[in-house]
Amino acid sequence: MENSAIRIREISLLGLLLSVLFGCSDNKQVSVTQSSSPMQATAVTTAQISQPINYEDIQVIIRDVATLPIRPGKRSGARITTLASVKDDSKRFYSVDLDGYVYTIDNEKLINEPFLDVNAALGDVFVRNDTEKGLTSMAFHPNFARPGLPGFGKIYTATTERYGSGKPDFKEVNTGRTPSHLDVIREWQMSSVSNNRIDSSSSRVVMRISHPFRDHTIGQIAFNNSAMPGEPDYARLYIGVGDGGNTVGYKQEINAFHTAQDPQLPLGKILRIDPLARGARPYTVPPDNPFVNNPPFLPEIWAYGLRNPQRFTWDSAGDHRMILIDIGQALAEEINVGIAGSNYGWSQREGFLNVDRKNNKTYHPLPANDSQFNYTYPALQYEHDLGRAITGGYVYHGALLTKLNGMYIFGDMASGRIFYTQAAALRNGQMAQFGELKLKHNARIKTLSDIQNGANHAQMRFGVDGAGELYILTRGDGTIRKMVMVSG
Repeated sequence: MENSAIRIREISLLGLLLSVLFGCSDNKQVSVTQSSSPMQATAVTTAQISQPINYEDIQVIIRDVATLPIRPGKRSGARITTLASVKDDSKRFYSVDLDGYVYTIDNEKLINEPFLDVNAALGDVFVRNDTEKGLTSMAFHPNFARPGLPGFGKIYTATTERYGSGKPDFKEVNTGRTPSHLDVIREWQMSSVSNNRIDSSSSRVVMRISHPFRDHTIGQIAFNNSAMPGEPDYARLYIGVGDGGNTVGYKQEINAFHTAQDPQLPLGKILRIDPLARGARPYTVPPDNPFVNNPPFLPEIWAYGLRNPQRFTWDSAGDHRMILIDIGQALAEEINVGIAGSNYGWSQREGFLNVDRKNNKTYHPLPANDSQFNYTYPALQYEHDLGRAITGGYVYHGALLTKLNGMYIFGDMASGRIFYTQAAALRNGQMAQFGELKLKHNARIKTLSDIQNGANHAQMRFGVDGAGELYILTRGDGTIRKMVMVSG
């Protein structure tokens, strides 16, 4: 098969050499040095940055499974964000529409009546009038299908809601203007297992976060699907929160906000909680969180220094590590191994690059004293010749695509290109190799733009069902497509 021409552009070798020989000063650091000691990535070398990325291209046959209903007033397809499934014997999975609807796909057949209608349940509190606002994610409690256990019949949603509709649980960013909205975690209860519906009146607010700007909102919420009952990570809800908005250079302020580095803000973080109410509090902070009893850090913080961590997953059959993507600003998209207590560097670093606060479209070599800041660097990075907005997928362990077994599948939302890399080879601070998946649809090799009749922005996401099989979700046509076979 033809090899990919994918390459990571070379960072200035002269600049790196000069930084090692003579050093350079770092941007002003505003975070508090953490007292815990998570695994830190080794310094990236010149060779790792500039090496060719030459895994072979692989062709994958995809077929249409379902197209979600177009709601009244919509011109294009449903804004699919993710799929969710339950650990049971059913062949059901659930598709989340950013506009506030959750649909059931049962044995690959769409049930038109929504499993949950957030619009009807929340009314004008619910905010969906933007590209990132709405119903961003849903997660089933691991005990959802286990009668008699805490969490039975419960699901959790992440939504954007009207500012002023409730009191935020954390400190707010002072931008000099009214915040954009609230990021909200809600708990819902199944009406009954037999009717496959959520009781729309059962909503309970678990957490509210004030969001200063319109974008980089709350993203994915998920439970660790590889954790078993009795293990410390079982039934712990992880919450990916963006940094509050595109604040680099806001009002020409060179050091505007740095929310992701602020230990007293939930923005630009991965949070970790037990979402069940256990007394007066709406949730519980797990005692093994890395910053418990470590002020000024919020005890809910699990990792920080992230710009827009929209997607994360765990390798369910491998080493069970979290794999976490972070959407870049102007230069680099990154994949990280999730490690408790880690600082991934934003807004001082973008991938392996030193952010220039005056002009974020330029980069500088890392300073000679970089190790003192304890940043954790990516396991894989690509620059904007391949795409402009990474989206995370899953480590494949299904039965249909055996050639991809153990591979982490990911892609770029904007370009629609889909890539793969060996999950076990991902190591923070190193540069993993990766290749590209070529899609065959209706017996022809096509791009996602072709498949969506020329859409100029792929708006692609990934999903996985209970059997571990992979799906491609596209907002341009509101369609779910399944990867069914490796071709050739």
